[in-house]
Amino acid sequence: MGYAILLIAMIAILVFMMSKKITRGSSCCGTKEPPVKSIKASDKDKSHYPHHYVLKVEGMVCINCVRRVENAFVSTGEMLAKADAMTGEVRLMSKRELSRQEAAQIVSDAGYTLMDIKQEDI
Repeated sequence: MGYAILLIAMIAILVFMMSKKITRGSSCCGTKEPPVKSIKASDKDKSHYPHHYVLKVEGMVCINCVRRVENAFVSTGEMLAKADAMTGEVRLMSKRELSRQEAAQIVSDAGYTLMDIKQEDI
């Protein structure tokens, strides 16, 4: 019984510590790695992006991971992306319909795994 309580306490402390590192912008991908710079979309008018998706991405755990995934979509010139490492979700707006295969390839090229994609009706 005592070991179970100790184990739960240690897990809670680790989760708390990791959440602080993630929210403060620390990199899980190496402490000596420079921050990944965000690619800015040339077209920021959201009305030009009629297709909306929510993607579940496995492996994003820090701000650098988030930026890599966002940059992978934004660099296509046809998409806007907002990723969240805490939830593992990417909110994506696209100028055209996006297939699961294409989304999976973009995520994979960034170094992560697409778990799910759902189209949102806005």
